[in-house]
Order: sequence, then structure tokens, then C-alpha cells
Amino acid sequence: MPITESDRAVESSQTSTTPYKSLLKSFAVRLCVAVTLGVLLLAALEFYSYRRYLPADRDVMEPAVKLDLAESGSPAEREYWKEFEQANKVTYHQYVLWRRAPYTGEVLAIDQDGVRRTPHTQCNKDEKTFTIWTFGDSVMWGAGSPDEETIPAFIARDYEKAGRPVCIVNYAEKGWANTQETIGLIEQLKHAADKPDIVLFYDGGTEAFAAYQSGRADVHSNYNSFKNFLDNWGASQKAGFSYLRQTNTYRFLEKIAIRAPFHNQKNEAPKPTRDADTLSAAVVENYLQNIDIVNLLAKQHGFRAIFAWYPNMPVGHKALTPYEQQVLNMEYQKFPGLGQMYQATYQRGREINRPDFHYLGDLLDDQKDSLYVGISHLKPEGNQIVADRLFDILQHPASH
Repeated sequence: MPITESDRAVESSQTSTTPYKSLLKSFAVRLCVAVTLGVLLLAALEFYSYRRYLPADRDVMEPAVKLDLAESGSPAEREYWKEFEQANKVTYHQYVLWRRAPYTGEVLAIDQDGVRRTPHTQCNKDEKTFTIWTFGDSVMWGAGSPDEETIPAFIARDYEKAGRPVCIVNYAEKGWANTQETIGLIEQLKHAADKPDIVLFYDGGTEAFAAYQSGRADVHSNYNSFKNFLDNWGASQKAGFSYLRQTNTYRFLEKIAIRAPFHNQKNEAPKPTRDADTLSAAVVENYLQNIDIVNLLAKQHGFRAIFAWYPNMPVGHKALTPYEQQVLNMEYQKFPGLGQMYQATYQRGREINRPDFHYLGDLLDDQKDSLYVGISHLKPEGNQIVADRLFDILQHPASH
């Protein structure tokens, strides 16, 4: 049968279409492979950036903890720090910004309100017991010690030995400054069924550190981070690609760019050139104003207010052990100029002349043993010394 012109046209059309289909299929396969490899590469870079260059924020005393455990860590201490890491999570709380999330462990427990357990207390809802509320930062909260060996627990044990039942509620929280504590006190007075007989504030370190960190007085810890987040919160709610800034890869590249000689971005890290003398004066003035406010609340609600500043490594004259000196050197390396800020603030704190204020910055000056587990946090032995002194203050109002 002879081949017609129409047959030649169909054959030519089929021949020309086949290469296009083949090319399109080959392109699709290569595109899928390229996209897959790109995604895998980005995932690998994201994971590498997270693991190598952008470790999650840690508690500032973590190097000290590792050092201490490496030298003389007992199984009980290791168990505590394991639970501490598990419980080291915070949730938002109205007005005071953060509190620990609930946690229940063998040696550490936090209730639904973010309040840590205090053994040896007798808080009976059916009958009124002499009640003490404690406020402060992680030092009063008890970082470095199990529930049985925090400052409030030791104070409760002192009352127990004296044959006097007491209810102690530890409202302290890590990183809290005194203004946060004052707001927390107001909230508790508004909502608590039983009002306190004594409210004890245990401060000093966070007042100095928060001012050093932000360059201003009367702010909470990590003030600049909170401010930047809220300043940019509106933009983050709009459609766009701002979420890319939150990736580890972006932050990794930004970190590399900052190191480049042509980069003009200012370093936001605390600078040791800040005027520690002027800033410390503002810190102490703010603290005195808070004392006046709390005393007005005390008069209205019928409790006695007591304020104390705790000891820490940069102040006082304790003979530091080699371990403690190594911890202090690590902190100074991480936060240049922090020691000057602590010393300037505490020097002004020492000059406060109020019957309800007690300067304890030099409480450990005669101690030779290693008592610190961070720049301010104490081991249980140190907490016992502090608790005994505070118990004496609670028992004898006129004592200094």
C-alpha cells in the first residue's frame, strides 16, 4: 500500500512530539532531584547551625556546675542537676512575665502556680499558722540545692527546732528583680486567702546584673530581648518572609557577617565602659522606692517587711577556693565589667540605713570552704549559714 502525504505528516508529528515528552520528563526528574538535594542541604545546614554555632541558651551557672560535678559530683548531686535541667522551663505569668512550669521530681517539685515546694512547713488551710512569704531571684528559689536544702527550707527547719510551727511560701523565681517581686506581692495579696505575717525579700545580684545587662535601672532581666520581641511583634503577624530570620541558618550567616571587617552593626553585648557609679546609684534609689511602696502595703495588710541583700563572689572578702576563683574568672570572661557593677551597687547597698534593711554581702567572709556553685548561688552548706542568719533577723527585728 503506498504511503500518502497524510501518513508522512502523522509520522513526522509523532517523531517531533516524542523528543519533547522525553525532554520534559527528564527535566521533571532532574528538578525533583535538585529540589530534594536542596532541601536536604538546607536541613543539614540548619541542624549544623543549631548544634555547632547556636546552642540553646543555658543558665549562666552551667559552666560552674559542670566544673563542680567533674571535681566532686556525688550521685545525689547528679540526680539533682538532672531534675534541675528538666524543671528549668518557664511559662508566661501575668504582670511578672515568667514563672517556672509545674514539675514533680524526687528532690525538686514545683506546683501549678509555679511555686517551689518548701519542706518542714505547716500551711494548714483550716487554721491560721504564722506565715512567711519569701521573694527573690534564683538564690532564694534555691538553684543548686534540692527542696530540703533551700534557704526557705532551712528557715522552716529552724522554726521547727524552736518548737514554733510556721508556714513558708517561697515565691522567689529565677531572674526576678525587686520590682517584679513587688508586683508579685501585690498579686498575691489580692488573691491569697491567708495574708502573711512577714514578707522577706532577698535581693542584690539581679538588681546589679539586670542594670549591667540593659544599661538602665529598674528593668527586669533580658529587658532588651523582651523589648525587641514586642517591638517587632506586629510585623511578625503580617504575611511575608520575616520567619526566615528565626531560622538557625539565618542566625548562623548573620553571626558570620558580624565578624566580617566591612560589617557596621553594633555589638549588643554589655559593655564594661558603662558608668557603673551612676547606674548603681539609680539601682539603689529604685530599690529604696520599692521599700517605701512595700512598707505602705505592709501597713495596709498588717505584715512586717524585711529586706536583705545576699553575698556573692565579687563582693565581700571571702577567701575564694581555687574552684570558686575559676568560676568567677569564667563569669568575668563572659561578662566583662560585671564585677565593677556588682561592687559599685553593693557599696551603695551597704550604705542603706533602714531598720528593715539588712546588708549580708560580707556574711561569708570568715568561711574557708567552697560554698558557691555560681557567682551568687550557694551550695546547701552556704544556704544553711544564710538561713540561720535570716532566722535570727526574723526572730529579733532590731538585729543587724
